[in-house]
Amino acid sequence: MTELIDVFRGNANTWECDENGHLNVRHYSSKVNEGLAVLAHRIGLGRDALAALGARLVMKDQHIRYLREFHPGAAVLGRAGVLSVEGARLRLYCELVNFHTDGVSATYNSVLELQDASTGALVALPAEIASVAGDLIVKLPKHAQPRSIDIDAPSVAAVNPPKLDETEAMGMTEIGIGQVGVRDCDQDGFMRSDMYMGRISDAIVHFSRKMRPVDTGKERSLSKYGGAVLEYRLHYHGELRIGDLISVRSALKHVGEKANTLAHWIYNATTGDLVCSSEAVAITLDLKERKVVSMPEDRRKHLETLVVPGVGA
Repeated sequence: MTELIDVFRGNANTWECDENGHLNVRHYSSKVNEGLAVLAHRIGLGRDALAALGARLVMKDQHIRYLREFHPGAAVLGRAGVLSVEGARLRLYCELVNFHTDGVSATYNSVLELQDASTGALVALPAEIASVAGDLIVKLPKHAQPRSIDIDAPSVAAVNPPKLDETEAMGMTEIGIGQVGVRDCDQDGFMRSDMYMGRISDAIVHFSRKMRPVDTGKERSLSKYGGAVLEYRLHYHGELRIGDLISVRSALKHVGEKANTLAHWIYNATTGDLVCSSEAVAITLDLKERKVVSMPEDRRKHLETLVVPGVGA
């Protein structure tokens, strides 16, 4: 086992932070993506090497834990290593650290596949690249291990992905609609994984009205309460490209005393195919005290009526 290597240094910019006063989840992911690109180059799978192979590294699965907030101005350090190498698959680990305190703020356990750039067929990692990756093997830290999400449990999405027109009958709600733009995509024209997270983050406010019996938006406008995600799992069934239409469908999976589990499915609205299924554990946050707020009994009972069995990542 080796030590994690530095792969990212940057800042939590004010414009990357949201109405909750902390770094938005999409920007955790964008910084991790930069770090994973640096790690891939170190392994021998940088941009030019991939072009020579006629291949792409494609995100297939991610498990994320958010442990601490980044506030505007915080210095962000990314550290990474390789968890495993198998055939065409790499499992990579990256954590984002507050450089001022050395406290880990987020952990990302990501599975990527090496695919033929033209056909999408799996490409076995060349022996020399697998050897270099093997020299960077690290052990998954305890603070990065799954806590509330079973990343091995099957769901409706993983076993038999429903088409878009089936989700309404299942009880899912459309919270996001849009189109993939140039700024959402990588150099090959595919939507980056941080933008899947971004689409969910942008749309979640449209789920709030359904989750609250009465929701005027007043609490959010007064900056009294906000929200935060503690854990995420995303599974990628396919990819979106520039110009594709998007539909985000969401549902409650589980209601707890302080935390709820939500499912978010992202569809190619043109074809009706499921592209990304995810689930997230979220809490209500007192924005002044920066503490988790317990759920009122009447709201919890209301939410229990909205639970949709079988959804998840």
